[in-house]
Amino acid sequence: MSAAFLPMQAAAGGGIGIVIDGKTVTVPLDDQAPLILDGRTYVPLRIIGEGLGAKVEWRSATRQVIITTFSSGSGAVPSRPPGRQNDVQIVIDGRVLAIPPDYGQPLVTRLGRTVVPLRAVGEALGCEVNWRKESRTVDVKSRLTFPVPSRGAEPSTPSSTLFQELAAYRTNLKLLDGSVISSAELLHKSEADFSTQQIEQFKTYLSQLSKYPSTVKLPDGTVIAMADLTIQGPAVATAGQLKAWLAAETPRIRAKMAQQYGREFVPIPDLAELYLRIGAEYGIRGDLAFCQAAKETHYWQFTGSVQPFQNNYCGLWATGSPCTGQEPLNGADPQLVRFEPGIHGAIFASPEAGVEAHIQHLYAYACRNPLPPGKVLVDPRYNLVARGSAPTWQKLNARWAVPGTTYGQSIIYDYWLKALTF
Repeated sequence: MSAAFLPMQAAAGGGIGIVIDGKTVTVPLDDQAPLILDGRTYVPLRIIGEGLGAKVEWRSATRQVIITTFSSGSGAVPSRPPGRQNDVQIVIDGRVLAIPPDYGQPLVTRLGRTVVPLRAVGEALGCEVNWRKESRTVDVKSRLTFPVPSRGAEPSTPSSTLFQELAAYRTNLKLLDGSVISSAELLHKSEADFSTQQIEQFKTYLSQLSKYPSTVKLPDGTVIAMADLTIQGPAVATAGQLKAWLAAETPRIRAKMAQQYGREFVPIPDLAELYLRIGAEYGIRGDLAFCQAAKETHYWQFTGSVQPFQNNYCGLWATGSPCTGQEPLNGADPQLVRFEPGIHGAIFASPEAGVEAHIQHLYAYACRNPLPPGKVLVDPRYNLVARGSAPTWQKLNARWAVPGTTYGQSIIYDYWLKALTF
């Protein structure tokens, strides 16, 4: 089984859609997209893992793709001499996949990503794979969307429609006991595992989630699954678009402040360039962070407990109780952040410090890397975050905001997409 680097002409296969069990699957903008080469569709390993419900591991020493289905447990992986340079071996549940020559072979793209022929792997996993020429879409019907019995349990029927629909959103859910569960885990549970009250809450969550589509379409026609939109990555909206969007929203917000709050409109600070610049320094999507700030501050009108002078654009340390002034900085620079008695949340020395603290907080959620070289800690809650626990905006649900059932979706759909139209 040989696998050479992907030739340049394969790029012509761009714009391929992947639909798994009725749900559109897309990769992040900065990652390897699905492609067609010699009439065969190739997909990055992430689609196999997340889309087809299997665990995927890449072993670089032996150039093996190890795919384990949840129903099989972990099978023994056949040994292989290390250092094989020109071939990639696919192992599914402990067995080497023999791929027919006309199905294609694994390839390594120029981005250094391993892509595999979708039909070969999909069918090996028990899926039905069809090519829809009119829409340039590969339609996959998977058997792995059904739950796996608990260890020692008898085989069960597929999970309820409620759980299947919740699982499709790939979001976090806050349970009544205060814990957080990924909705995808519900595929491996039954309604008997939860109380009647919890089931009712799940129904409420589904009603809330159904208000948002699972995918969004950008002005250039690119379709993105909301669950796949990462916190890390390049900005899409420009500073000009962000400013034009706020300018268009200003009359509505001004009227709302007068009519609903009986308050003067607070001039919106000019932060678009700061968010884009500082976001890029951390590899964070500054345009979406800017939109999150708009959501958190109600377009910088600060209708909650945080006040405009604090330069606190994402509610850091605003816990519902006023500060005592003795809150720990947890390593943050005291020249850039402080607390005062009676004030809700941290106070930052400047707008730039406030933006950087916000970006650092997102960085803590998105990855486990140390701060970029030369950066000083500004966020006093940076070291309190479960590092890398929310690599996507939707993963902020039930973490950044509680219960926050649609928190990430709202940032994307209610704010960011609107800015992109300008």
